[in-house]
Amino acid sequence: MKLTHFDRALIHGLGLMSRPPLIADPREHRMVADIVGTCARRATPIGALVPLITAADQVHPDDRQHRAIAHHVAAAMNDFDRWALGAYWDAARGQK
Repeated sequence: MKLTHFDRALIHGLGLMSRPPLIADPREHRMVADIVGTCARRATPIGALVPLITAADQVHPDDRQHRAIAHHVAAAMNDFDRWALGAYWDAARGQK
């Protein structure tokens, strides 16, 4: 799967949103939430990215309210990471 810059930014943004900091900066959280939303709208809606695009809809712009749903984003990221690990590990070993 060839990833666009929006796809990659979505993946990394959701990674940040799946691990809220202990001491949050509300302005930074809103900025990342905005980036994730923009990237989700422009991401490639195929395969393993579809659940991430869906998870991006759950990101809340308020860092305090986002903490209540961050586990949903984390679950989507864990599923994606498992898929990516398997795909790249197979490729590294020359398997399809």
